[in-house]
Amino acid sequence: MLRTCRFFALIATLLIACTGLAEPTLHFWMVGAGLEDQELYTRLGNEFEKTEHVKVSFLPLPWGSFKFKYLTAMAAGLPPDVGITNNGGPYDYGIVSGVVDLRTEFPDRVKELEDRYYPATLPLGSIGNHLYGVPFDTTTPIIFYRTDTFQKLGLSPPTTISEYNHVLNVLDANGYMTYFEFPSTAAWSLSMYTMPYGKSSVHMDAQGKPTVDWLDPLYQKGVVEALNLWWMHLSPGQNLNGGGGGVFAADNIGTATPVYVAVTDTFTELHINKPALDGHWAMATWPIADGGKPYNIMAGTSLVIFRDAKLKKAAFDWIMFLTSMPVQHEIVLDHLSRGENSSCFFSTVRQAYEPSNDAFWNSEPKLQAEHDLVDVYKKVLPSFNTQQGVPGSEDVGPLEQNFLDSVGSFIQSRQDEIAARHGISRREVIEAFGQGKYQDEYNTLENDIRDKVASGYKDLAPKAMEIFAKESGEGAFYADVSSHFAEAQAAPDALKVAKWVALLIFVGYVAFAVGPKKNRANLISYLLIAPPLALSLIFVFIPAAVALYISFTKYHPVLPLSAARWNGIDNYREVIGNGDLPASLWRTGLYAVVTVPIGMVVSLVFAFLLNNRLRAQRWWRFIFFSPMVTGVVSIALIFTLLLLDSQLGWLNALLLDWHWVKDPIQFLTSEKFFLPSVMALAIWQGLAFSILVFLAGLQQVPEEQFEAAEMDGAGQVRKFWNVAVPGIRPQVFFMLVLGVIGSFQVFDTIYTLAGKSGGASARFGPEDAGQTVVPLLYHYGFESFEMGKAAAVAYVLFVITILITMIQLWLHRRGEV
Repeated sequence: MLRTCRFFALIATLLIACTGLAEPTLHFWMVGAGLEDQELYTRLGNEFEKTEHVKVSFLPLPWGSFKFKYLTAMAAGLPPDVGITNNGGPYDYGIVSGVVDLRTEFPDRVKELEDRYYPATLPLGSIGNHLYGVPFDTTTPIIFYRTDTFQKLGLSPPTTISEYNHVLNVLDANGYMTYFEFPSTAAWSLSMYTMPYGKSSVHMDAQGKPTVDWLDPLYQKGVVEALNLWWMHLSPGQNLNGGGGGVFAADNIGTATPVYVAVTDTFTELHINKPALDGHWAMATWPIADGGKPYNIMAGTSLVIFRDAKLKKAAFDWIMFLTSMPVQHEIVLDHLSRGENSSCFFSTVRQAYEPSNDAFWNSEPKLQAEHDLVDVYKKVLPSFNTQQGVPGSEDVGPLEQNFLDSVGSFIQSRQDEIAARHGISRREVIEAFGQGKYQDEYNTLENDIRDKVASGYKDLAPKAMEIFAKESGEGAFYADVSSHFAEAQAAPDALKVAKWVALLIFVGYVAFAVGPKKNRANLISYLLIAPPLALSLIFVFIPAAVALYISFTKYHPVLPLSAARWNGIDNYREVIGNGDLPASLWRTGLYAVVTVPIGMVVSLVFAFLLNNRLRAQRWWRFIFFSPMVTGVVSIALIFTLLLLDSQLGWLNALLLDWHWVKDPIQFLTSEKFFLPSVMALAIWQGLAFSILVFLAGLQQVPEEQFEAAEMDGAGQVRKFWNVAVPGIRPQVFFMLVLGVIGSFQVFDTIYTLAGKSGGASARFGPEDAGQTVVPLLYHYGFESFEMGKAAAVAYVLFVITILITMIQLWLHRRGEV
């Protein structure tokens, strides 16, 4: 026995010693990374471990919803130490103390890091004098153009906006198109057009207060230029789902798109996927605004150190390691060596583009093809001029975005009016404009666009300033929490209280079950009920109670729950008063009124037909039931291709081929058609389950009733209405309740069909035309991270759903449903 104890003691001692000698592990997150990135960073991690004696573990994350992933990791108690996030990450996390201020945490070393960058690129990761992150890689829009087409039409690459418009007009006149892949129709990209005039959408004024330049004539001039480029020229559509290279390679008039605006990665994509085009295309930097200064937007990723990092010093060492020139060289070469997945990695370290680094660009054969792109990039880099984030911009941005969507619809409607007057299509109107025809109507349209922009911003500016005034107070709240973070983290919170209450309820239940003698007689029954009760307390009561509390507070989920500030019914008052919730409820009601009755009627008819003997009945059932076993995302992707807003969309191609329409219908890019398109998808997708329920009900109706009705002379319609429908009344009521509840909970079809499931920020259709109640809840909770408002919307939805269900149940009992 003593020998055994000594053996286990020795094992324990060895384990403790090994644990003490084990190298610490740095947890590194990589947003937008794939398997190739993981292999790359594994090699780099091994190099880092040899010198710093710190092991690096890697977690690749798909692009989009990065903040939500971070919150999930914090909730699970597995926060990362350091990570590559999107460019907005330093501001998003920094304003609520989610990441480390590098200048405060590393005062002796941060200058060495900052000196590696162009100073104009650092404000993007700053708030005031705090630096919460540094850029890692970057990209920017570049004009790719077909040199053969330009030579044929006598065109030169544009250097100014006026020259660019001339190029597009000539292309329009000859039936060619231009594709604006990135970034088109997006409010956040307006700085491409307005910053050359020194005007930005949102910024801090001389007094340090947030404001907008929306009423400035120069800002509006830049917006009008953007709208002109987005909507006044021939285009194959706004979102080709990666098909931009195909239209760029096309040569036939009507499809050929010899101008392609996209990010730098397109360079490698064209070389790999379109080798036949080599020698027939070239690049140009984004043109300079007339009378303005060169300006290019900088997109990409940033490096941050998270607040709860256990190895902050090692995390900073890792950032210094990644931004060193030898490692930057290795990353560039690795990205170019991935075969079909090769891409261009553009370093943000300025030494990479200085003469001292020219030897590197000439050192490898695989870099030779990059020379032209590097030369273009060297011209672009000095024009990067990033700005600090502004509190409230998350709420002001959607205001401007929806306005831009409405102006885009206005332009297309006016073009359609001109087309109708002349008996031609919208495409032919744009071609005619490029040829100089209908000049009076063109000038009138341009003036109307300017007037609409001026009047629209006049209405929006006061709303933006109201948001900024509110956000200024919330910024002070966050600053106060940050300064007392340790105390807030240690204070009791609603979650702990809810846990104790749930425990007391369960203890009371146990005491009730085993206490009185008469209850002990049914102890087995109480034991069987105990597990579901415990699960309900854990997964229903506690979350519901905490959510109810949060709905009466101001709370950001990155902060401790104890930091939530009580604000009474302000959240309920605001979501109703600002019009967001009433508008979402209206869209939800419209969605329910259309989809539920139509879906039920169609399902009833199909179920009735399938209940009869049909030829090839098994095939019909397979066709009707296939949506039931197909994922929502897969269905949405198919419908996206079906409804593309160009002749490349399957449905538009069919309608154009049959001459039923003159121009492609904007199914997914017009607020008039987006929600009806979602409804069509929802009706089709819901048929399978409804048919199954109704078919099961019909098979319970005695066959004799159908035979008796047939003997009385009833046809199929009378048998359906007088026998089938009354016979399945319980199933009809069941599907009606489920349909209405499902309509109020719709989210996935809207989210995926809007094409934003992988984006950094979701938009639910043009002008948020598909923003029903649950998408609104998602926006508040997981985009703006205003958990108080999200919880308020959730409870309003809960009450509405309960009321509707109770009304339906009352009508059913009265025999009216």
